[in-house]
Amino acid sequence: MAGLSDRSVEDGARGRQFRKALTAAVAYYSEDKTMEAIARELDVSRSTVSRLLSHARDVGLVEIKVARPELRATAIERRLQRAYGVEATVVTMPEGTGPEERHARTAAYAAEHLREVVGHDTVLAVAWGTMVNAISYQLKPKAVTNCKLVQLNGIGHGSGIGVHYAHAMMNRYAEAFRANVQQFPAPIFFDSAHLKRLSMAESIFAHVRQLGEKAGVMLFSIGTVSTGVPSSPHLYGSFLTDHDFAQLEEDGAVGDIGTTFFDENGEYRAIRINDRSTGPDLAKMKHIAHRICVVSGTHKTDAVNGALRGGHISELIIDEVTAQELFAAKGL
Repeated sequence: MAGLSDRSVEDGARGRQFRKALTAAVAYYSEDKTMEAIARELDVSRSTVSRLLSHARDVGLVEIKVARPELRATAIERRLQRAYGVEATVVTMPEGTGPEERHARTAAYAAEHLREVVGHDTVLAVAWGTMVNAISYQLKPKAVTNCKLVQLNGIGHGSGIGVHYAHAMMNRYAEAFRANVQQFPAPIFFDSAHLKRLSMAESIFAHVRQLGEKAGVMLFSIGTVSTGVPSSPHLYGSFLTDHDFAQLEEDGAVGDIGTTFFDENGEYRAIRINDRSTGPDLAKMKHIAHRICVVSGTHKTDAVNGALRGGHISELIIDEVTAQELFAAKGL
C-alpha cells in the first residue's frame, strides 16, 4: 500500500508539473507574455518559469521550428513595440555574423531608411558619433530642395579629434541631400554651468538650438556609460576628467544621446554633467516626428533600455543580435 501511495503522489506531482509547463508554454509562446508576467501569474520565480518552458520542450509540448529570418525579425519588432511603444526595425543577420559586420549592415539599412524619410524642406538634426558617421558613408544622393542640416552637439576643441571628425561627417550628409549645413561651433562640454548659460544666450548658439528643436527628423545613436566612464568619442581630446567620471557614476548615468546623459529610466535632468554639456534638451526634442535611433552592439542594452523607457526614441533601427540581447538582459 505504501508503494502504491508513493506512486500516486509521484504521478500527481508529474501531473501538476505538466499542467504548469503547459500553462507557461501557452502564455510565453502563444500569448507573448514575459517570463516575469508568467512568474507572477503562477506565483513562482522567473527561474522556475524558465525550467517549466524547458520541460515543455523536453516532453514535446512545444515544437521549435526555425523561422525564415524576415519572420523572425517581424516577431522581434512586435515585441519591441509592445514593450516600449516604439516603431522598430530589426536588421536580420546571418548566423555567426561578427560585431563589425553587424554594425556595417545596420548602418547601411539606416542610410536607406533615412533617404526615404528626408524630403523637400526637411530639417535634419544630427548628433555625431560612431554609428551616425558610419551611416554617412552609406548615403546615396537624393535630389531634394531646401533641406537644412543642423548639428545637435558640440565638436570639442582644436586639439581634439571631434572638430575634423564632425566636419567631414556633416559634409557627407550635406552632399547626399544638397543641404545647407548649420554646424554647432561649441565645445562638447563647457568648463562650467555658468559659462554654458552665458554662451547659450549668444545669438549663434541660440539659433542652432532653435533650428534643431524645429527639426522634422532627428538621427542619433546611443552612447554607453560603464561605471562612470562613457564610450568614445567623448574621451577623445581629454574632454572629461576622473572627477567627471565619478560624478557620472554617482548620478547613475547609463548612456547618452548627443552627449546628453541619462539614467536607467531615461531621466536626464538630475545628471549634473548635463549642466555643462552642449547636447540637446531631450524634452524639447520629443515633438520631432522622426526620432531615429540606430544601434548595434550588445554592450548597449542598458543604455538602449534607458532611452526607450524615457520615450526619447520614436523609431528604432537595431540589429537582430542586439535586440535579442536586450530581451534577455531585461527579462522581456
